[in-house]
Amino acid sequence: MVKICIASYQRHESINQKSIKVLLNGGYKPNEIDLFVANEKEYEKYKSVVPEGINIIIAVKGLKAVREFIFDYYDQGEKILSLDDDIEIVRKYDENSGKLVPVENLKSLVQLGFDECSKHSLKLWGLYPVQGNPFFMKNAKEISYDYKFIIGNFFGFINDKQMNKLHVSNIDDFERSIRSYQLFGGSVRLNHYAAKTNFKKNAGGAQYDPNRQDKINQDMDLLLKLYPNMLFLRKKKDGYMNPVLKQKKI
Repeated sequence: MVKICIASYQRHESINQKSIKVLLNGGYKPNEIDLFVANEKEYEKYKSVVPEGINIIIAVKGLKAVREFIFDYYDQGEKILSLDDDIEIVRKYDENSGKLVPVENLKSLVQLGFDECSKHSLKLWGLYPVQGNPFFMKNAKEISYDYKFIIGNFFGFINDKQMNKLHVSNIDDFERSIRSYQLFGGSVRLNHYAAKTNFKKNAGGAQYDPNRQDKINQDMDLLLKLYPNMLFLRKKKDGYMNPVLKQKKI
């Protein structure tokens, strides 16, 4: 059985129209969803608006802290689907039209991710990290199993304490991708699927922190020190630096 977890902070007004809607429309029931919130005050806000049956769990505040709480909450070896609280839609590349179309069967997609993990003795799977570019997805191998970045907005994992041992808060998906490769030889990435979000413009969540970019820069410096042969920095068009995983020979 797959457990579903969402960590959310200050997004009780929008979560029903985003991630929860995506899950319910995808065939999941409210009692299959675990919603992790920061404190009692947040618990009351979410309790008043989310569908009855959703399991609301009071965790802790902070990106790294709540991730660690979630990893400890579930048993070793449990299958977990983790998604951010602002997912708008999950889409796939359609070969006939050359466009991105909504996924018709979300449960089948999730099952595919875990099935591929089992076949290849891997513990982490995810979707294509570029959410709106069908050209890139078209040219990507449909499923890859090697050293790839698994974006943290929508991913599945077979709970493993060592893989989920994190040193950074804001770019934990990069570190998780690295550790998955070091421990198990890669990750499953379904390159013809992507989750759409507008994380930089959505209120609440990590965006409440005005110093987040500074913290991301500190995280990048730390990852470069911890894993110097696993990633490098590339300058983006907006001037910010972005971590990139170094390609490894298969």
